[in-house]
Amino acid sequence: YGSITNRDVFNVTIDGEDKEMTRGELMTLAHSPRPELRAAAYQELYRVYGDDGSILGQMYQTIVRDWRNEQVDLRGFATPISARNLVNDIPDAVVETLLNVAQRNTGIFQRFFQLKARWLGVDRLRRYDVYAPVAESDKEYSFGQSAAMVLDSFRQFDPRLAELAERVFAEGHLDSEVRRGKRGGAFCASVSPKFTPWVLTNYQGKASDMATLAHELGHAIHSMLASEHTIFTFHASLPLAETASTFGEMMLVDSLLATETSEDVRRDLLFRQVDDAYATIQRQSFFALFERQAHEMIQNGASVDELAAAYLDNLKAQFGDAVDVSDEFRWEWVSIPHIYQVPFYVYAYAFGQLLVFSLYQQYQQEGESFKPRYLKILSTGGSAAPVQVLADAGIDITSDAFWQGGFDVIDGLVKRLEAIPVKAG
Repeated sequence: YGSITNRDVFNVTIDGEDKEMTRGELMTLAHSPRPELRAAAYQELYRVYGDDGSILGQMYQTIVRDWRNEQVDLRGFATPISARNLVNDIPDAVVETLLNVAQRNTGIFQRFFQLKARWLGVDRLRRYDVYAPVAESDKEYSFGQSAAMVLDSFRQFDPRLAELAERVFAEGHLDSEVRRGKRGGAFCASVSPKFTPWVLTNYQGKASDMATLAHELGHAIHSMLASEHTIFTFHASLPLAETASTFGEMMLVDSLLATETSEDVRRDLLFRQVDDAYATIQRQSFFALFERQAHEMIQNGASVDELAAAYLDNLKAQFGDAVDVSDEFRWEWVSIPHIYQVPFYVYAYAFGQLLVFSLYQQYQQEGESFKPRYLKILSTGGSAAPVQVLADAGIDITSDAFWQGGFDVIDGLVKRLEAIPVKAG
């Protein structure tokens, strides 16, 4: 799979000039403000993957059969997804509940896409437009302002969080400068419980850059709170790895929404939150739902074309009448490396992000009494299974109500956006 897909090149005409691109370069166009470039990017992506769809689909069938032979027939797991659940230390029933709740909440994101269509000045979004930007605020913040606001939002929750984040600054472990030769994006490197983590961002003055700073410092705080554990157990397990980072980002966003006078900045922050929630929660949940369906279909002899048709139905169920899904998206599934390389990996993204939203709802409801339980979760690191870590903090992740609480937070974000007067672009 890697040998075939890594050789792919993509050709797009931009302003009369033919350009040859890698997949990474091509997909930057999916976020372009120009609708014709967004469409061209996806059409070219799935033209290439569709041309190889037959062979890539056969590879997937083989991987799925091998997975079942080993995990179900030989090792005795109840279902194909059960093997991944064991790796993640998550009971089958919890994952089943998570995916069921995600299916029931498609309407929240469909409302969001209908709202986004109005902001973009169109009657209905196309699948090409899901990541289209709305007009961006031109307000900028100095790095000093951003750092102070992030630390203040942490301090409002608990002074210890701000003190830990300040260690990253004090020890020179934060690189925020944009410069030639530096890698893009942002990350936090926690190499050992003995060392203060290193944080990399590329700060350019926008509110979204401030939110990224809060996110990465949240990762650092998580590691430092768990530093009493060994190098083998201080890292949180995958389902809990985004807890402190996303929670920290939400603390900042709530603080900004409460104090920021610029309606454009408030709009940008809310759009970013819901865009990220869609990409991390709903999109990944529906990938997992397709994987589960595809493993059963292949066991029953389904062809590649039948799998492609099932994937298109999956997209239409996800988007409903809110988004027009064109036929070439039937080949999206063969372009997702995770389902080939690490079957059922994808739900961990949804688990982690939705967990944080659910925790944040509890924080909003309980206030001060929630804080010690939350800090205990972070301090445990990866020294216990997620269900045990959360149960010890009084949180029942086996219940529908807990996961629904996360979607209720997203619903609240969408309602805030719906209350902002639309200025169509």
